[in-house]
Amino acid sequence: MKEYGDEGFINLLREEREETVKDIKDGTVLVAGKTVVFKEREVIQGKMWMWMPDEFGPLSKELARLKYPNENRPDVIYTNAETTVNVTFSHKRETLKEGQEEEIRGYMKEIVERVQPASEMLEVGTAETEKGRFAWFDFVTPAIDTDIYNLMFFSALKGRLLMGSCNCLEEDREDWKGLFLQMLGTVRYA
Repeated sequence: MKEYGDEGFINLLREEREETVKDIKDGTVLVAGKTVVFKEREVIQGKMWMWMPDEFGPLSKELARLKYPNENRPDVIYTNAETTVNVTFSHKRETLKEGQEEEIRGYMKEIVERVQPASEMLEVGTAETEKGRFAWFDFVTPAIDTDIYNLMFFSALKGRLLMGSCNCLEEDREDWKGLFLQMLGTVRYA
């Protein structure tokens, strides 16, 4: 079968896209042409670990106040050097029993729809881990000069609500959504 120039180029792009979807536990993943190294990190001291990009570091308190101006900002925020890809966590005082994750997800989804009516809701799902599960939903919100892709997640940790989010520029959603879901699947609790 003869392959024409455009078809060869399209196949090359397709193969490159397939290369970006790899198991983060292999250590390195190609994301938008850049090699990203993943490793397990302690996220909540003595309670929770997750695989995430090695380059991610804690967001400074000053940048956290700018990026999350609400005083009720997340407890833990990891970000890349450009602060365009973020993973946040808050271990709340509210109780949450295993099996209630979908209920809290529905409640929080309604709040986001009410507070940010311009947001575009995408999907809802569940990510299973060794010892638990995360109920999640994702959506796109408009920002001043771009759109932001958000994936919010909820789980029970030691009988209390663990909630968080992964976000990136909407234009990077295809590169990051699958990685965010894999990251949730690697969570382990003490």
